[in-house]
Amino acid sequence: MRVDAGRPALEAILLAAGAGRRLGVPKALLCLRGVWMLPRLAESLHAAGAARVHVVARAEERAELAARGLPACATLHVNPAPESGRTGSVLVGLRAVSGASAVLVHPCDVPLLSAAAAATLVEAWRRAPDRDRLAARLVTPSGRGGHPLLLGNVRAAAARRLAPTASLREILHADPARRLDVVLRGDPGPFLDVDTPEQLALVESLLPT
Repeated sequence: MRVDAGRPALEAILLAAGAGRRLGVPKALLCLRGVWMLPRLAESLHAAGAARVHVVARAEERAELAARGLPACATLHVNPAPESGRTGSVLVGLRAVSGASAVLVHPCDVPLLSAAAAATLVEAWRRAPDRDRLAARLVTPSGRGGHPLLLGNVRAAAARRLAPTASLREILHADPARRLDVVLRGDPGPFLDVDTPEQLALVESLLPT
């Protein structure tokens, strides 16, 4: 999907600074059946409408990521203090975003996000009234939340005021009346985290042979 003239500008932050201690591999280098997932995620976010994808990683992986190469739609940024938590990486990404009316935030340990799922979220947000003040997410039909998180510019401004150790849930749940839950059916990808070898095996088992 291309970013059409006259539509609100959208950029994305891809969180890839997790050390992956339980998984046994840095999150930025996560592979499924030997396929490196970070570029695929960046391309899915870009195809869904993000003009630029800001990948936030650890300094330790910078050389490896540069050697492997990122898609043309992606720019690499280093979180100097990844141990502070995921919100610290979000803040690094937000500092890199300029002129966007909304920001997609996605963790790279949710590797099966498709462009179609991300586009479903983006299009629902674009159609919503008062979208600048919304925090939007994908949910299962039973209401379980997934990724990515989409912040209108007012909510993104609120996120910029968070401490690095704070939880993004503070933004998502601060004003339930301005949270947009977008139901997604038939696609488990946005709801499947990979934090352990067992979860990796489960996600790989869902891939077509």
